Amino acid sequence: MLAKSRNRLNWWISGYAMLVVGIIVVMFWQRQKVLQEYSTPTALAEWKAWRDEVEKEQANPGPVSRRVPKSVEPPALVLMRDYFGVSLVGAVFFTSILYWIIVWFVSGALQSDYQFKT
Repeated sequence: MLAKSRNRLNWWISGYAMLVVGIIVVMFWQRQKVLQEYSTPTALAEWKAWRDEVEKEQANPGPVSRRVPKSVEPPALVLMRDYFGVSLVGAVFFTSILYWIIVWFVSGALQSDYQFKT
């Protein structure tokens, strides 16, 4: 019984390691993609044009009012450039919590000796 639970624990830890590596790889890949796409002069000009359009709509209020964004750069660019570390830590932290809660539930279900009576 002890060897079986130790083997299962090794599988859970291996799965967790793969999950964390996957999150880190995807976050760095996404960061690279966002930095390449949104730091171009074209993307910055499109963002400025969109902000100017929202500013013009403020003069003619319609059924939906939008606020002019304060950022002069696209939010995705600011997030991935300036707050990448926080985003990465948050992604790993919250995914880890979810993973280990699921492990706890599944382990409890697998170790249960409950028998259905019919």
